[in-house]
Amino acid sequence: THLVEQLLRLARLDPLKSVESATPIDLRAILAEAAGRARNANPTVAQKIIETYPPGDLISHGDADLIGIAVRNLLDNAIRYTLPEHTVWLEVKAGADAYTLSVRDNGPGVPPTTLARLGERFYRGRETSAEGNGLGLAIVARVAELHGARLETGNAAEGGFVASLSGLLPVEKGFVQIL
Repeated sequence: THLVEQLLRLARLDPLKSVESATPIDLRAILAEAAGRARNANPTVAQKIIETYPPGDLISHGDADLIGIAVRNLLDNAIRYTLPEHTVWLEVKAGADAYTLSVRDNGPGVPPTTLARLGERFYRGRETSAEGNGLGLAIVARVAELHGARLETGNAAEGGFVASLSGLLPVEKGFVQIL
């Protein structure tokens, strides 16, 4: 069922050139809702998720449902692929011109050979024992692209893995459409 849902989601996203229903969206609310869903789905996860946001409004322009799907995919991956004793951070950083949403863990990170291929459809690293279909990051990358942003993945300097949606514009900066 999950695979079919992911395939249908990609089939709907692929032909789009931009977000069809862009409106002001509250990034803090989207991340809090994703964290709440993860905690409700698995109570043992509750202590493992830490949310960190800067003060003030975090309003961007886009499709709240699509950004929510992207954040839930990133959070689900972090929970699924890190060890139970590790922590997962949901973060928003407000730069001078754009927001960055990140999901980071303090696990072992990802081998460089795997890192280079993350986001490819149906790709799953050889070291992966968790269930999945290799479409989650492809969906996140497509959602980012539709919002004029990008998916960035890598090993964090302090250890662990980080996946970020970078370049989400604050509502006062306008909205970039991909043509």
